[in-house]
Amino acid sequence: MEGKLLALSKRRVEHVKSQLRGKGLDAALVMGGGLSNRTLLRLSGSSSGSVLVIPAEGNPGLVVFPIDRTYASDHSWVDVHVVSEEDSQRRDAAPAIGEVLGEFPKSPKIGHSGALSAPIQDWVKELEAELVDVKEGIMDPLFSALNPVEWPYQRKITRVVDVGQEAAYESISPGVTTNEVAAAIASAELRAGATGVGYLQVSTGVRSSYSHDSAEDVKIREGDLVLVDLCPTADGYGSDETRTYIAGRGSAKAMGMIEAVNRSVEAVLGSIELGASAGELDAISRRSLAEDGFPSYPHTLGHPLSGCSGPGLRKGSKHVLEVGSIFTVEPGIYELGYGGVRIEENVLVTDDGFEVLTKWPRAFLK
Repeated sequence: MEGKLLALSKRRVEHVKSQLRGKGLDAALVMGGGLSNRTLLRLSGSSSGSVLVIPAEGNPGLVVFPIDRTYASDHSWVDVHVVSEEDSQRRDAAPAIGEVLGEFPKSPKIGHSGALSAPIQDWVKELEAELVDVKEGIMDPLFSALNPVEWPYQRKITRVVDVGQEAAYESISPGVTTNEVAAAIASAELRAGATGVGYLQVSTGVRSSYSHDSAEDVKIREGDLVLVDLCPTADGYGSDETRTYIAGRGSAKAMGMIEAVNRSVEAVLGSIELGASAGELDAISRRSLAEDGFPSYPHTLGHPLSGCSGPGLRKGSKHVLEVGSIFTVEPGIYELGYGGVRIEENVLVTDDGFEVLTKWPRAFLK
């Protein structure tokens, strides 16, 4: 973890400890699992681990199973506590959690963020502890937006996704398969600095009407709409950019769909400002499409990026935009049996406005 991110991580842990004390809690258990937990990464330096234990007083500890020992030890700035081989066989991290906490008051109050395993639930009962869910009260507000220290990392991964879209643009033509296009994209993104390509959709023809799609080895035909949705990651940050192209010479209908979605995106971008309602932005995008004679799309307008808890751009959302809000804007048109169009931008709200981080043109092949 680089110096500025490390300092930010330590400040965040201290903030959690302060919040715990203010709420009368003795500790918090931040649940992990897998190798891509961004909350663990932001708080400990390691994206791998079972439980990050944060006492209200004292030092935090990252509890890991033996399989994660090496990775966590190389990346975590907090002390790593390895579950014993015997406890590991039972998938029981509770003894190691107790090791981090040491002596505990009778009937402690323990906060948690994420689902507790059965062995940890049994351990909590034995302690006669009071469990308090701290996800909404402490963790979500802590990660509602990116800190300015993180903005360069978000800009970096967005440059990578633009490289992926450029590779798509150069690869798409009649006769080429969607898998061949996907391979070119993945190679370009990894060469550009991605540590993972994440979700990667290349859908052609009638399959472009699927809002999400699996990888399929399908030949692109003349005039096909080709929907390309890319989500590479690096340094724990992620981007998510969609463009829709036309292979070869397209119909007036296909071009009209792209133009309508583009107008919907522009309508949203023209309404973004500090304090703007996420729910209203969603409504603006749908009104724009309706004015062009197209139906509402079956998903939200957008979602947060890079592990942030908000804003969710959906109908009825109470989220408002704040400095550091990072999210997608991605309206779409999907006509089953014909094809679909989605255009997706990544937006960062700044002190004096906002940045559209995704720079690849909203274009189609001619």
